[in-house]
Amino acid sequence: MAADVGSNAVRALRPAIALLLLAGAAGCAVGPTYRAPSAPSVTPEAFAATSASLPATPPPDRWWTAMGDAELTDLVEHALADNPDLAAAEARVREARALARATGASLWPKIDAAGDVSRDKLSRNGENLALIPFTPPTTEFTDYRVGLDLSWEIDLAGGTRRQMEAATARFGSQTETRNDARVVVAAEVASAYIDERTATHRAALARRSVEILSETARLVRLEYQAGLASQSDLERAESDELASSALPASWDAADAVARAQLAALTGESPAALAAQLGAAGDLPAVPDVIPVGLPSDLLRRRPDIRLAERELAAATADVGSAVAAQFPQLSLTGDGGFDSVRSGDLVRAASRFFNLAPQLSVPLFNAGRLRREVEAAEAARDAALASYRSTVLRAFADAEGAVVQLASGRKNAAGLAASATTLDAAFRLERLRFEAGDISAVELLAAEQAANRAADRGLDAAGAAGRAFVALNKALGGGWQQAR
Repeated sequence: MAADVGSNAVRALRPAIALLLLAGAAGCAVGPTYRAPSAPSVTPEAFAATSASLPATPPPDRWWTAMGDAELTDLVEHALADNPDLAAAEARVREARALARATGASLWPKIDAAGDVSRDKLSRNGENLALIPFTPPTTEFTDYRVGLDLSWEIDLAGGTRRQMEAATARFGSQTETRNDARVVVAAEVASAYIDERTATHRAALARRSVEILSETARLVRLEYQAGLASQSDLERAESDELASSALPASWDAADAVARAQLAALTGESPAALAAQLGAAGDLPAVPDVIPVGLPSDLLRRRPDIRLAERELAAATADVGSAVAAQFPQLSLTGDGGFDSVRSGDLVRAASRFFNLAPQLSVPLFNAGRLRREVEAAEAARDAALASYRSTVLRAFADAEGAVVQLASGRKNAAGLAASATTLDAAFRLERLRFEAGDISAVELLAAEQAANRAADRGLDAAGAAGRAFVALNKALGGGWQQAR
C-alpha cells in the first residue's frame, strides 16, 4: 500500500519534475572560469648551490630513510601514523569532503514523504460554512493525508554549481593542509631525534671534560704547593674546572627536552620512548649525494603551494556565486498524494491531490548589496592570487636558503671532523710520550681536553648538518606523499 502511494504521487508530479530538470540542465554558470596559474616568470632554472653531490634529480618522498638510521625511520613513520595533530587534520579533510558532497546535493530536488492524521471541527458561523445555502451533515471529522513534498531551487545562473566548485576546492585545500602538517611532523621528529642524539653524546663529552679539568686542577694545585706552578696557572685551572661543571646538566636537560618533544610528536609516553631509544646511538648520517630536484618541482611538491592554489580556486568560484545572486532565481514547491476523511477511501483515485507552485524571484532593489558582494568576492580572489604568488616566492627562497645552509653545514662538519681526528691522533701520541716520561700528566690532560673539545665541536657541526638536511627536505616539500 505504501509503495502504491509513493508511486502514484511521483506520477502526479512527474511532468513538472521533467520540465524543471530540463530547465536546470539548460542553465549556465556565470562568473569567471578558473584556470590554474602558470609557473611564475621568476622561477630559477636551478638552485644556486647545486653540485655533483646535490643533483637536480627528484628527491625521494621518504627522505628520512636516506640517513640510514632504523630508529629514526621507525619514529618518523610512527608519528605519521599516530600523531594527534595529523589525526585532527585528517578529520578536517573528511569534514570538507562531506561538505563538498552536501553542496552538490543542492543541485537536485528535495522530496520528502509525509503523512498525518488530524481531527478537525469547522465553525458553522465561519466563512467556510456560513454562506452556503444548506446545512452540512457534520462539521467534525478525521482527515487522513499521505503523500510527497517537493522543493527545488533551479540553478539557472549556476550559483549552486559555483558553490560546489568552491566547496570542492576547499576540500582540496584541507587535504593540502593535512599534507603540509605531515611535512612538518616528519621534519620535527627528525630534528628532535638529531637533537636527542647530539645532546646525549655531548653530555658524555661534557662529563669527561669535567673529569679532565678536575684532575688538571688537582695536579696544578699540587704543583703550586710545590712551587712548580704559578698563582695564575692555578687560578686558570680552577676557573676552567668551575666553567665546565654545569655543562653536563645543561646537555642532560637538552636531551630531556628533545625526548619530550619526540614523545609528543609520536604519541608515545616518555617512559616507552626512553625504552625505545635506549642507550646513545650514533647520529644519523647525512647522505653523500642528496637529490634536490628543480625549483619548478616545488609547485608540484610543496603542499603549502598546492594549498594556496586551491584557495585561489575557491575564491574564484566565490566570485561566480556572488555574480549568480544578481540573476533571477526560479524555485518549485509542491506536494501530491492522497487525502480523505475516510481511511478506507484514502488510496482511491478520487482522493488524489497535487499542488505545484513555481516561483520566480528577480532582484530589483537591494541598495547595491549584491554588487558590493561581487566586489568583495573579487577582492578576496585578488588577495588569494597575491597570497599564492607570495607562497611560491617564499618556497623558492626557503629551498634556496636550505640548499646553501646544507652545503655550508656539510663543509663545516667535514672540516671539524678532520680536526677532531687530527687532535685525537695527537692525544694518542702524547700518551705515548707520557708513558715514556717525556711530558707531565698535566700536559697529557691538556692534550686529551683539546681532543675532547674538538670532538664536541665536531658533534655540534654534525648535528647542525643533520638539521640542515632535514630543513632542506622540509623546504622541498617531502614527506606527505604517503598520505592515505
